[in-house]
Amino acid sequence: MTLMSPDSWTGYAPLDAGVRVQFQAAVSDIREGLRRRQSWSYLAVENVKNRYRRTVLGPWWLTAQMVILIVGLSVVFGHLLNADLRDFLPYVGLGFIVFSLLSGLTSTAAVVFIAGSSTLKSTRQPLSNLVLRDVGVQFINFAHNMVIYLVLLVIGFVPLSPKILIAPLIALVIAANGLFVGLWLGIAVARFRDLQPFVDSILGVAIFFCPIFYSTDQLSSGIQIAVLWWNPFTYLIEAFRAPLIGAPLLPSYYIGTAVVTLINVALGLAVFTRARSRLPYWVA
Repeated sequence: MTLMSPDSWTGYAPLDAGVRVQFQAAVSDIREGLRRRQSWSYLAVENVKNRYRRTVLGPWWLTAQMVILIVGLSVVFGHLLNADLRDFLPYVGLGFIVFSLLSGLTSTAAVVFIAGSSTLKSTRQPLSNLVLRDVGVQFINFAHNMVIYLVLLVIGFVPLSPKILIAPLIALVIAANGLFVGLWLGIAVARFRDLQPFVDSILGVAIFFCPIFYSTDQLSSGIQIAVLWWNPFTYLIEAFRAPLIGAPLLPSYYIGTAVVTLINVALGLAVFTRARSRLPYWVA
């Protein structure tokens, strides 16, 4: 059996097909999903529009809500930690924005195939389309929130330097992680439903184990290793935030980001290859 071209893409490999054929079908699915970017990007935009339909500000409520959260958290924690608000506000703000993106990608990845079960059973389309749509929704929300960074840049709370060009590259890496996490975590939750409340429970407390309200330097080395450096969110948050606020670009941020990404890509390809053809039965 040979890999079909994108124009003749027909869906699933046979359940009894070999690993090579299943891998080819999985890669073809991802390639076809990326090729149909007009489809899933349109659905992502419509999803955001429908959520805020008949409101005055529309999706800009996302930005307004984020501003209120960031200012409130910065004032409270800045007072508790005796931090200079001018430096602390961008630190907390950008940390919270990228944490919201990461937690949103993870929570939607966990339920992507369960929530899209009717679409999955009634239409013949790449399964990666469903994941890409949800990734698109989260990045639309993220783009609205990043307007806050532009305001901080204009009023001089963050420096303008060539280092900021690193941040868009990290955003692309985060998007790739979102795709491949959806491909393995979404399938895992579809097969083992107890994983969903477990993921929700972890995400509910994850913010306290990420360097958002505090710096890693404020913690002992033992706590840093036990809590922060085993947390994949830590690397992605620091790698994205550091160039935007003018902080040192520590190699550990980017090595950790690369390792996290490679693990997610490997898991995504392995699980998607093995379980893709069985997924419709698990969400039936």
